[in-house]
Amino acid sequence: MRLFRLVILLVAAAIVVFPAGVALAYPPANPVRALPDMVERGVTFNVTVNFTAPADYFTAISLTDFAPAGWNVTVGTTWCQPKATYVKATDNMAELAWNGPYVNGTNFTALYKVTVPCGASLENYTFYDYDQGLKYHIGNSSMIDEDITGDSNVTVVKPAICPNPGIDFYTAYNETPPNQTLEVWSSTPCMLNWSLSDDADYGGHDWLSGSPTSGNCTDVHSPVNLSVNISGMPLGDYPANITIASPEANNSPNIVPVTLHITVTGVLEGHVSFTGRGTPPETMPGCSLYDRWIERFEVKLFEPGNLTNVLWAGNATTDDTAVFTIPGLTPGLYDIGIKNCTCLSELVTNVTIDIGAPTGVDFSTIREGDAQESDKVDGFDFALLSSAYNTRSGDGNWNANADFDRSGKVDGFDFAMLSSNYNLRGDGYGYF
Repeated sequence: MRLFRLVILLVAAAIVVFPAGVALAYPPANPVRALPDMVERGVTFNVTVNFTAPADYFTAISLTDFAPAGWNVTVGTTWCQPKATYVKATDNMAELAWNGPYVNGTNFTALYKVTVPCGASLENYTFYDYDQGLKYHIGNSSMIDEDITGDSNVTVVKPAICPNPGIDFYTAYNETPPNQTLEVWSSTPCMLNWSLSDDADYGGHDWLSGSPTSGNCTDVHSPVNLSVNISGMPLGDYPANITIASPEANNSPNIVPVTLHITVTGVLEGHVSFTGRGTPPETMPGCSLYDRWIERFEVKLFEPGNLTNVLWAGNATTDDTAVFTIPGLTPGLYDIGIKNCTCLSELVTNVTIDIGAPTGVDFSTIREGDAQESDKVDGFDFALLSSAYNTRSGDGNWNANADFDRSGKVDGFDFAMLSSNYNLRGDGYGYF
C-alpha cells in the first residue's frame, strides 16, 4: 500500500513542496522503462524511461529510479528530452526533474547510464523504484504518483574475449615471412585471463609459434607475436587455427583462423607514357641523367578503395622504353599510384598482381609541370620555373624539376607545358 507523505522536489534551485494526495481525473503519464535483455560484466549501458504529459500546466515532474544495489549510476541533463532541469546520481539511484510548464501530450525521455561491476554475479537482476517512480504536479492539484512499468529485469553475462578475426602470412618459397601481431582484448574493462594454442602442422612440424601463450587483458589490447617456420614446406596454402581459451569469457574458446601462403612472388611492370618527352634517341649528348624516357618514380600499392592503408611503397626507375619493373610483390588486388618530380600523381585501381608472369599496368603522365612536387600545378611551380629560366644542366641556378620536357634546358617549351596544365591536381591528390 502506498504511504501518504510529503515529497520535496528540487527543481531549478527552488524547493517545491507537494502534499501527497490521490490522483485526479487525468490520463496517466505512463512511465515505461526500457532495458537491454542482457549486459556484460563491466559494461556501461543506457536506461530510458519514457512518459507523456497528461495535461496542460504539467509544471513540476520528478523521476526516481534505482538500478540493482552495488551498480553505479551516472546522469546528465542533456541526455534527456526535453533537457532536464535537475539531475542527481547517488550510488545506484538516479533522480531527474523538469520544471515546466509543459503542454498536454509532450513526450519525455529520461536517460541515465548504469555500469555493471566486474564482480557482479551471473544472474538476473531487478530494477525497482522503491515506491518512488514518477511524481508530478498539475496546476494547483495535489501531487500525483505513478509507478514505472515496462522492463525491470536484466541478466548479467560474462564479457567476450576479442582477438583479430584472422591472420594471413605471405611468403615466397624458402623465404621466412615477417612476424605478425595477434591482438587479444576484453569487450569491457573487466580483466580476462587467457591462454592460446594452435593446430598448425605439416608432417609433424608445428610451423606456427606465438609468444606469449598466456596472459590477461582488459579492453586495452594485449599483443601476441606470431612467427612461422617454413623449413621444408613446398609451395601451397596451409590453414591452421589458434584457439584462445578464457574461463571468464562468454565466447570461450575463440578460434582465430591462420593461413600460410607459400608462393612465387608477383612482378609489377609499369608502362609509362609521357607527354612532351620526344622519342628515343633524342637524349642530349652528355645529359644521360635527363633522358626523356628515364624517370624515377615513387610507387605505392594501396588496399583497394582505402588510400590510407599503404601495403607497399618504394621507388622505381623507368628504362629507355619508359618501363619500370618491381619484383618480389605479394600477389593480390591493389590500387597502384605513381608520382615523380614533374608529373602529377596517377592512380590505377583494382590491379591484380599475379604469381610469376609480370602484371603490366599502363600509366599516362600527360599532366606535367609540378616543379614543387606538391601534386598540383600552381604559382609556386611558375616561380621555380621563372627563377631557372634560360639555364642548362650544370648552371648554378639550374633546376632539373623545371625541365619538364627533359631537354637539358629550361625554356619556352617548359613554360608552355606548365601553362597548359595550370591549376591541375593529381588523381590521388593528398596521398603522396
